[in-house]
Amino acid sequence: MMLTARLHFVAGKISVIIFYRLYILFIAFSYVPQMCEANATNLHGSHGCDCMEYWTCVMSGGSPFSYCGLSETNVCCFVPAEASSQEVQPASFGSKKRCGHKGPDSGQEGIADPAEWPWHAAILEKPDDLYVCGASLVDKNWVLTAAHCVDDYAREKGVSLKVRLGEYDVTSTQEALVHEEYDVSRIVLYPAFNNSTLAHDIALLELRQAAQRRPHIDVVCLPQPGGPFHNITSVDHRTRCLITGWGRRTEVTEHSVVLKEVPVPLWQNAACEAALRKQFGPNYHLPSTSICAGAEEMDACDGDGGGPLVCEENGQWYQVGVISFGIGCGRKNTPGVYTRVNTHEQWITDTILHHRESSNQES
Repeated sequence: MMLTARLHFVAGKISVIIFYRLYILFIAFSYVPQMCEANATNLHGSHGCDCMEYWTCVMSGGSPFSYCGLSETNVCCFVPAEASSQEVQPASFGSKKRCGHKGPDSGQEGIADPAEWPWHAAILEKPDDLYVCGASLVDKNWVLTAAHCVDDYAREKGVSLKVRLGEYDVTSTQEALVHEEYDVSRIVLYPAFNNSTLAHDIALLELRQAAQRRPHIDVVCLPQPGGPFHNITSVDHRTRCLITGWGRRTEVTEHSVVLKEVPVPLWQNAACEAALRKQFGPNYHLPSTSICAGAEEMDACDGDGGGPLVCEENGQWYQVGVISFGIGCGRKNTPGVYTRVNTHEQWITDTILHHRESSNQES
């Protein structure tokens, strides 16, 4: 039996297979036109492409197409004739209306498209950019991950981690959408986290500087009281859920160099517990704070830990789980185990608000 906490294999800390480095990518932009082609037509038949700030585009009902002008946030925007123009008002980065919107999807199975999952993040160890775990952007200053990923670092006096946002292909230096990096200033483990059982395997990392919205960087929705996925007591098989990460596709393949996506079915906790008892023994108890997902050849694997399990509702994506551990990868009748986000939502909210208020008082 191979039990794996999904993706915590920093050299010298965990003796698991060493992951490739995520190299710092830089790209030199050549001259780009200040104005877009006036007669351009997008896939939806909308005419007229104007150069404007990204969020002005999307809030006006437009469709961003490519970068333009001298600002790194300006895009060529197709605005339908029936769309009403409106200015972008200052709002919380994680507001409900502006969370969980995925990017363009070409429909390629198993592989994400650039900017498709803009909340997916990578945690790296400084100074050598050694990959630690996946994560998700839940607020302009915070990413959510698994506690087992950062437990060792939380005990250190200085935080030697940073978060990379907007990454897609870790081997390419020619990506149009360039990733951004933010130093981690604080690690907050869930108080009841148990490193032996991986109960409450969830943590928050505070970014030293606030992340900026980009076409490929945005926040995922979290389940809110009374909202979608806040009480997952039964499983609707029509619900679309998936995981993302740079992990292995199978137990014997290499880690993916581009962000992959894997659709996974959710399990009832009772059925998951029964399946896991075949591996752990008849006395194994699945915590109510966990949720299970996966099927044969449809699972998280080494390299995916800490990343998000997301489900879609009315065009918005909600993070329902954090990738925690599993037995092998994609084995028949053996689901992966995730930390439920809904049972920790109040802690997430309280932690973010508490430290935000503390920062405001200090300033």
